[in-house]
Amino acid sequence: MKVLILSAATGGGHNRASNALSEYIRRNDPDAQVLIIDAISECSKLMNATITKGYHFLVTKTPNLFGKMYHVSDRESVLSDMVENINGVLAKKIVPIINEMQPDIIVSCHPFAGKMVSNLKKKYGYTFPIISIITDFMPHMAYVNDQVDAYITATNTTADALSINYDIDRRKIHPLGMPVYERFYACSDERRREIFEALELDPEKPVVLMMAGSFGVTDVLDIYEKMVDTDFDYQIIVITGRNKQLYEAFEKLLGSDEEFETEDTPEFIRGLSDDNPVKLIYLNNEHFLETIKRTFKRTTTRTKPTRLFYFVDNVEDYMHVSDLIVTKPGGLTTSESLAAGLPMAIFKAFPGQEAQNASFLTQNGIAVMLSPDDDISGRITSVLSDRKRLRAMHEACAAQSPKDSCAKIYELMQEIVKESKGE
Repeated sequence: MKVLILSAATGGGHNRASNALSEYIRRNDPDAQVLIIDAISECSKLMNATITKGYHFLVTKTPNLFGKMYHVSDRESVLSDMVENINGVLAKKIVPIINEMQPDIIVSCHPFAGKMVSNLKKKYGYTFPIISIITDFMPHMAYVNDQVDAYITATNTTADALSINYDIDRRKIHPLGMPVYERFYACSDERRREIFEALELDPEKPVVLMMAGSFGVTDVLDIYEKMVDTDFDYQIIVITGRNKQLYEAFEKLLGSDEEFETEDTPEFIRGLSDDNPVKLIYLNNEHFLETIKRTFKRTTTRTKPTRLFYFVDNVEDYMHVSDLIVTKPGGLTTSESLAAGLPMAIFKAFPGQEAQNASFLTQNGIAVMLSPDDDISGRITSVLSDRKRLRAMHEACAAQSPKDSCAKIYELMQEIVKESKGE
């Protein structure tokens, strides 16, 4: 079977879902041909930069505006029509790829990509089936297209919302879970012991994992200081991702410095290549540099055993030894946490899909919300010290995380292809 997977780089979740599904197919069906393409980048490098960097700018610098745009585009409007028209113009750029590969099925892991291939199927009379994977816990109109043969949702709740809110035939909707690497689902006791030993942490004490790469530097340092300001005995793992400024600031915080200088470059600037003209102008302009410099002062003398990491490719190991994760509620990070049975403490959910994800998680007893004005150490302590509550949150994770999602999705793909070919 020839499988074309369409993704895009607006947030890491879409690509991570694409790669998880691709890895499963390649490993379990050696005869399958799988190709992943970044649909927006293939169509227009300029449009890709505009959309991806524009997305990061809006959610980090003008979150309320982004939230309004997200909700306006969730219904018929001038904005949704504009997106549809732009999408139609760009879509033809991926026609050569489709014609060369002649895929048996196309899987979309991004709403823009789904619209592109749906428009092409209608315009050129293609017969391949299309599967749309919704990579958040609440659907959006952008995912809905009349040429889609099947929708994959994270949960039954997502499936019900898709059917009711957008009048989609429930038979087309399959709550199989988002594609998650299989290694997130289980961890042997022996492997857990090995991880604790490697980290030099105490397996008898609670562990909090902090996934902090997408937060601002000052925000993260403030959260951490509030987290450790308690006599309750627990341990912390911090992963900064590719946020070099945050990693360097944490090194200072975990050292002996009581006061130190930090830089907090906006995420959309950090994401640009080092030779990008916009980044060069920004980082060589005195006015801009003054806006990103901060002086951070320690607020507590309390500490906790902490392990600091930059980018890692084995995040599942750290999830499997943790009792709670402090993070933003992005779709795939959330799905991976659920697969690992890891309760969540959510900080700074941006308006739009993140806020909807956060609402879903708290309503289902999976997560607690944190805010800058909270007694953050008290909130975390109350969760970690209540083993009954933690166990209930762990069970709630399992209830909302279908096991073996990639296997089930691939099985559905095979069934749809056979049906499309009349076999």
